Amino acid sequence: MIIASTSTNTAMSAYTSAVDAKAAADAQKRVTQDDQAKPQNDDSVSLSSTSTDYSNSIAGNAPFFPVRAGMNADALVLGASKPGAVSSSKDKTFAEVAADARKRMDEKYALMTASGKPYTGSDEDRNALMGDLDRRSLNAVATNQGGKFTTQEQASAQALMRQQARLATGYYSGPADQQKNWKDPFINDPFGRATAALAFMDNMSPEEKATPEWLSQHLSLEAALNQSGGTDPAEKKTGHFHNLAEILAGVVTDGSDSEQSSAARNADPSVEILKKLQSLTS
Repeated sequence: MIIASTSTNTAMSAYTSAVDAKAAADAQKRVTQDDQAKPQNDDSVSLSSTSTDYSNSIAGNAPFFPVRAGMNADALVLGASKPGAVSSSKDKTFAEVAADARKRMDEKYALMTASGKPYTGSDEDRNALMGDLDRRSLNAVATNQGGKFTTQEQASAQALMRQQARLATGYYSGPADQQKNWKDPFINDPFGRATAALAFMDNMSPEEKATPEWLSQHLSLEAALNQSGGTDPAEKKTGHFHNLAEILAGVVTDGSDSEQSSAARNADPSVEILKKLQSLTS
């Protein structure tokens, strides 16, 4: 029988550990080299790009959707530039979207009450209340899907959806003290404004796009743009594109808006929108 000394056992153990460590290091090196040699995953790149794009959109419009301290309105803000972005309504039927919106809002009400300052109805509280609702969820509230929402909640959701549309088409809508920071990207560019309005409509929620009003408005605006698609760029700065986009955004331009009450300005303009669009493109 061979008996190894303690020193020999210690040396062999150290040697074995060193060999194992080197083998592990070599294996890790090969894995790293293989990963570097592989093409980047398109989905990962796309997700990263989308996340960056969304973050920039939220940061740019956040000042126009103020919230009470400690809360956010990221989904609401994102809807102004990305109406098709999906978060709260992901993989849900419209009935499920409504139930989810009701649950989220009830949780916000409870959170505000627990803070010692219940919901007040201010713009800040309204934005915080509906801050994590994407546009499809907002539409569920605005249309009282399932009869789950109060008249005030419906009006608030409708106003927020109009605010998103106005900002998307270059018209300021938000706190008065932030208007100085707003830059209309379509000033002196009615064709660009109308194009932005059409793009916004194209990315609305499925339920919005299923309404007769959406179809009529979309066809009217699309026809108007197509009619001038080949005109001289200078001529695109005139015409009725400006008015079409204003109507889509719910903006009154005849001066009467300043004389109307806040409730009147926030009324649902869909019926008048339809009539005016049809008359402008007939």
